Amino acid sequence: MIRSHYAVARLLVIPYLALLALYIVMMGLGGAVLHYQVRAVETRLLIDEMLAATEPLAERLRSGDAIAAMRDNAAWLVADVEELFAALPALRAVSVQGSQSGYRMESNGAGAISSRAVSPLPVDAQRSSRFGAPDERLHEEQTAMFLVRFDINRADSPLVRLDFAFDRAQLLSRVNAGRVSIERSAALFGVLGAVSLLAALGITAVAMRTTRRLESYFQEVYQRASLTETATQLVHELRNPLAALRANVKALLVSPRQTPEIVEELDRDIVALNDKLRGFLNLTRQRNERFQRVDVAQLIEDAVRLAQPELSRRCLGVETDVAAGLPQPLWQEASLRDALLNLLLNAAQSGQCDGTIRVSAHCRDGCVEIIVEDRGRGFSRQQMPHLFEAFYTTREDGNGLGLAIVQRIVLNHQGRVRAENRAGGGARIVLTLPLQRKETPRWWKRLKKIYPA
Repeated sequence: MIRSHYAVARLLVIPYLALLALYIVMMGLGGAVLHYQVRAVETRLLIDEMLAATEPLAERLRSGDAIAAMRDNAAWLVADVEELFAALPALRAVSVQGSQSGYRMESNGAGAISSRAVSPLPVDAQRSSRFGAPDERLHEEQTAMFLVRFDINRADSPLVRLDFAFDRAQLLSRVNAGRVSIERSAALFGVLGAVSLLAALGITAVAMRTTRRLESYFQEVYQRASLTETATQLVHELRNPLAALRANVKALLVSPRQTPEIVEELDRDIVALNDKLRGFLNLTRQRNERFQRVDVAQLIEDAVRLAQPELSRRCLGVETDVAAGLPQPLWQEASLRDALLNLLLNAAQSGQCDGTIRVSAHCRDGCVEIIVEDRGRGFSRQQMPHLFEAFYTTREDGNGLGLAIVQRIVLNHQGRVRAENRAGGGARIVLTLPLQRKETPRWWKRLKKIYPA
């Protein structure tokens, strides 16, 4: 037999895939944020290192005649620039420009240093106010050289500009070197996380299969135990009627003249035995009745009509109080009619000698409450915990299945039933039935078909 595992996929695989997709998206976003943060940190550290190395030379030039020192190849200046070229491998040129002349010292990256004259600054040259932050310019500009610029003029002298030109590609490679190692670590942990999720998926699948098997096993054990207990109760309940039948059959042989009376008693015993068996079947059978819209007032009226012969025989009437405008919920009409009939018959046999039995219905908190009240004996404290147990009865002629059947029907409607004593004497049974029954999810129904308990 070919079985579809679509329900299992929806229950297990799809949530994990959604979680994996969310994980990948979050890792991607986190990786992007980490990339820019690490790049910013690495760039800032590199720029700070470059500024720390170049600022002393700028300060020294600011305190003297920068153009003359550059033009005359002052020993201290040449020595300082050579130290900078050695300390900063990416540094390619140092230039000083004034309003009259300019000079530039260059390195080819292999240790060779040369100097040459360059054009002076324009007469109207201003301070570089639009020269952006260096850590931002390093990634935004597209030129081969990256400039770090100092304006070293004093108030009483013309503008002098000091530029340090760095190989941008070499700077970026240094920034990327630190970033790549961190990104590789993040990628490794991301892959390990994804593998862990997939491993968790496999473990969950195995655990789910094992759990389903254990659940099926324990359900089977429970069903057998429950069936054994119910069967034991049934055997116990049938023993006395069968003993009475046997005694009456033997009495026919001993007292043939009392045959009419004995046959009548046999008939009563058989009827009682049949009622007990019918009640047992109603308790244990699976109800597959269709759910449909039910008129609550009509439902109560039908149950009262069916109970009328027993009520009339005991000189009892029924008072109904059904709220106007009740909605029509989706119920199993025949099952609930049987439940109400059981409650009315129990009320008729409660010991109430006259008057009326009251049946009311109203809405409360998204449910319909149907209440059946009598003025009979009520329930004792000892009886309360056992009222809904199968075969438990307080009457000699009862079979103890009425309230158990009522409870089973109400639970099948996802409702609740409770029993209590009413003020002034008598009993009250309250059925609380939801207006909107929660449907079993389709995927769960499919899963139950694939893996029946």
